Amino acid sequence: MNSLSIVIITFNEEKNIVDCIRSAKLISDDIIVVDAGSTDETVKLARTSGANVFSIDWKSYGFSRNYGATKAKNHWILALDADERISKELALSIRTLKLPDTNLIYKFHRRNYLNHKKIRFGTLGFETVKRIYNRNYAQWDLTLVHEKLESLQASKKLLAGCIRHYGLKNEKDYKAKAVLYAQMSAEKYFAQGKKATFLKRCVSPVFNSIKSYIFQFGFLDGHTGWISAKTIAYYSWLKYSYLNQLWQESKIKAMPLSSKHRVKRA
Repeated sequence: MNSLSIVIITFNEEKNIVDCIRSAKLISDDIIVVDAGSTDETVKLARTSGANVFSIDWKSYGFSRNYGATKAKNHWILALDADERISKELALSIRTLKLPDTNLIYKFHRRNYLNHKKIRFGTLGFETVKRIYNRNYAQWDLTLVHEKLESLQASKKLLAGCIRHYGLKNEKDYKAKAVLYAQMSAEKYFAQGKKATFLKRCVSPVFNSIKSYIFQFGFLDGHTGWISAKTIAYYSWLKYSYLNQLWQESKIKAMPLSSKHRVKRA
């Protein structure tokens, strides 16, 4: 085994955690699970599967990943989600790596599945993720959602193989996740001072959907490609709608008391 540890973050993942840990064992025997207060059998199943489990209060995805990295035996970390599986090709790529004490980040493809059907094209078909890093040089940011690895002047390399992502159970589940992530993304953008301009609210949803369905050949996935493009448009529209709403609410809160009364009477 390589000198690499795996950090998995969880919350109510009893249906996923055993298979996730089983795939993680292809490349490491140091598996850390950071659980954010699961109320199901996640923690019990993770421990019986051989993982070291730490339960903490939820703060952010990045915080949980960073916390897990501090508990690992090795400096090199692979960050994994419970609904992801390491492919045999990726496992082979990782096992043959030489992991020096350098500022290097490895990335690889993530293959997404909807209704257990592989998404080959579109935005989700060409996704790559940066997940292997040396904790001495990189850490995750603490943004609310879509956390990123932060490292100054890190070199990046693409590995052969992929992780398989089974987080999209069906169309209804995909849409529900779009709503949740749109809300969190809006809060993230608001905290960063970003504005929901007219172009972002009206043009961005159309552009992103067409990009996925036409320019990234999403139509070749048939009905699955159409669902993906449609949900991408919905997510983009909803994200900036929520952001615009947050800015409107902030303006009302900042009004003098007399002005607020006039707004209510109107």
